[in-house]
Amino acid sequence: MIDLADTQARYIAILQRRTIRMLERELAPLRLGPGRYLYLFALYIEDGRSQQSLADAVSADKAAATRALTRLESDGYVQRSPCAGDRRIIRVHLTPRGRMLREVLERAAMRANDTLLATLSADDRERLHVMLRAMTRATSDG
Repeated sequence: MIDLADTQARYIAILQRRTIRMLERELAPLRLGPGRYLYLFALYIEDGRSQQSLADAVSADKAAATRALTRLESDGYVQRSPCAGDRRIIRVHLTPRGRMLREVLERAAMRANDTLLATLSADDRERLHVMLRAMTRATSDG
């Protein structure tokens, strides 16, 4: 019989929750609660993405993405506008306030990641990264 309390998937989930808690505590003064910073990171990589592209990038459904982006917009971090060529597509752009957060967010993410991986050697970190990426691709929804 499988012990569901002692599986790789459970440990991955526990580590994910702990990392998210670390980040959310550190970012609380910025009002970047549950997962909203993920959208900012995606925009740092490619500003002006469509709302659907952002939802896909953070693995969120359309409704969750709309809620998160509405909050980010009301807090002044992003601005949404219809695409000139196809008004059904909503483009999301960082505001100057959102761009100013980049360094703070990246430092917080690096600290959380370093804490998570502190007990692993550089080689083990790289192997883990490769394995987790392969697992994620093999189990993708689309």
